Amino acid sequence: MTTAPTALPAKRLLVVDDEEGPRESLNMIFCDDFDVTIARSGEEAIEFSKEAPFEVVITDIRMRGMSGIDVLREVKKIDAHTEVIVLTAYETLATARQAISLGASEYLKKPFDLDHIQKVVDCCYENYLFTTQRDTVIRQNVNAAKNNFLEIVRHELNTPMNGILGFIELLQDTQLDEEQNDFVATIRDCSLTYFEHVQDILTYAKLSMGESELSELSFNPATMLLKLINEATTAGQVGIQTEIPEDLPQYVSGCENEMRIVLRKLLQNAVKFSSGGDVRVAVQFERIAADAEIRLSFEVRDTGPGIDPEYLEGGKIFDAFSQGDSSLSRSHEGLGLGLALCKSVSDRLGGSLVVESELGKGSQFTFSVVLHEEEA
Repeated sequence: MTTAPTALPAKRLLVVDDEEGPRESLNMIFCDDFDVTIARSGEEAIEFSKEAPFEVVITDIRMRGMSGIDVLREVKKIDAHTEVIVLTAYETLATARQAISLGASEYLKKPFDLDHIQKVVDCCYENYLFTTQRDTVIRQNVNAAKNNFLEIVRHELNTPMNGILGFIELLQDTQLDEEQNDFVATIRDCSLTYFEHVQDILTYAKLSMGESELSELSFNPATMLLKLINEATTAGQVGIQTEIPEDLPQYVSGCENEMRIVLRKLLQNAVKFSSGGDVRVAVQFERIAADAEIRLSFEVRDTGPGIDPEYLEGGKIFDAFSQGDSSLSRSHEGLGLGLALCKSVSDRLGGSLVVESELGKGSQFTFSVVLHEEEA
């Protein structure tokens, strides 16, 4: 007796627009691969989402009644994992930053390109699957340790941390008073910081041994950067000024995951050492003649105490488990591994990481990497 194959769950996509033309275009593009639901207003979109959350939502920004920003905010309340793509014919950096800060996965200009939006939606759907699977795994033990030493270490350290984070999440779902909620939130933040340190050590070790494989993804560099800036802004109390050129290519391919490691660490450092000051992030790019290559440069400048010239001239600033001087080690938390990890990743990508600094006037780190520009 043969068993019929189990049907895969439908991939659900919600399209929100008060104009018929864009609604029908998006329906035609995705109806073969997704179970598409059409909403003619933001209010209707929220009602559909309450009935059953969607994996991906595409919403226009400007609509009569509830705006796309309001739709984004409410959809994220219903299911924080839902990937939301916002469309706008009146794009500004302020609008894009607001959308990203509220959890938007992408922002695209109208009129949209057929191939481009298909890539974006497919990427968002994969991100949704990854995120939901990750949240499930966090409550389970890691698989049996493998022979490789680093994998054994990863297993032995991750297993108790998964249990800690899982039970913290369960505890937050119980009835707690305000003081208890604060205690649990502090425990969770400390646990996540510890977990990040562990992952940094293991990642650095794997890079040093040349054991890690590089990712190869298609992504929007502006969206990637805005998400990282939003993370850093949320974590710290420092303003971040952003300069992104309007003609920055919308889509490139390359090692996005590894680039995120470098930029996240540089932003974290800038925020950490700029207490009471500001951080400036700027993007520059140049096209290279051969094979549609493009060199992206990310400048991260802080207003911190600066770095001792001795550490700059000797390259000690990129040594593992060290900081600019002992006084900084006492006044700022951290393993002193962040910049060493950034340098290792940059070298693996064939990129460059350059630092300029002056005592009392802050520092600037410039991370450059060559990527492949894709046609929008």
